[in-house]
Amino acid sequence: MKKIVVLAGFQLAEKALSMMRQVAQVVVIRDFTEDAPLAEVRDADAILAGASLYVNRRLIKSAKNLRHIARVGVGVDKIDLKAASEFGVLVTNTPEVSADPVSEFTMALLLSLAKNIPIYDSVVRNGKWNEKSRPGLVNMELNGKTHGVVGLGRIGRRVAVRCRAFGMHVLYYKRTRDLDSEKTLGVKYVPFEVLVKEADSISLHLPLTDETTNLFDKAQFESMKNTALLINQARGKVVNEDALVQALKGGKIGGYATDVYEHEPPDPKNELLKLKNTVFTPHLGGSSPESNLRLSMAAAEEVLRVMRGDQPKNLINK
Repeated sequence: MKKIVVLAGFQLAEKALSMMRQVAQVVVIRDFTEDAPLAEVRDADAILAGASLYVNRRLIKSAKNLRHIARVGVGVDKIDLKAASEFGVLVTNTPEVSADPVSEFTMALLLSLAKNIPIYDSVVRNGKWNEKSRPGLVNMELNGKTHGVVGLGRIGRRVAVRCRAFGMHVLYYKRTRDLDSEKTLGVKYVPFEVLVKEADSISLHLPLTDETTNLFDKAQFESMKNTALLINQARGKVVNEDALVQALKGGKIGGYATDVYEHEPPDPKNELLKLKNTVFTPHLGGSSPESNLRLSMAAAEEVLRVMRGDQPKNLINK
């Protein structure tokens, strides 16, 4: 009998587990220390991977029957793609199903930062009503402002639609121009350096690669407007956190909101977490009951597709 090992960091929907149990033994691992899954994956045919555990070369090499790693989510930076390809293991993801909740969450982060929602919430809760007018605390109007989307993919396009609905002008940058989106969404392509200089707010929606690591560094913070807001919905290492801290402390940018971090969970002593012009959430922007079910089912369907010998829909290592 085939064997599927689930390493997803959240509870996979029972509907997806039941579907897979009809054709294979399903083992759910809840211990995400590095060596915990080794014994179970040795005879596994497929792995469902979340973001809690790095599926490294050692793990892949130890799984002699492994033919498929299905990422329950989008980012594959926690899967050793080189090792997977070397050992003939297909890697898939589920890129479409969480695009709406992530784009909604992006807007929530942008609005929280622009409108100082966490600060005002604290003001009311702590009986400091008069602090609502303290110097430097300014609500930014989004209408008429310019938002920059870095990475105009499934999520980036949805963010662009939502920003346009707020009356914002939208610039975008990606390696290949998207002429269709320019026509249908009313967005404008500009080089990366131009976007960084001209945008009043910027959101990041691109994978972590060698090329995108520290994409936002000291030079970019120096170029940004000192009132500009940066929203990171990509990966933590797309932004150099050390340079970011200095930029925030020095007033080089207006604020930073993120759902992702260089190290997850971040160290509570991290200086970034102590800065006031920031908003933080614990990497759950794509999570909702609806999207969790869609993610679970999409990943399970990919596993069953490969087990039948069919071509997967979202193959990463082609």
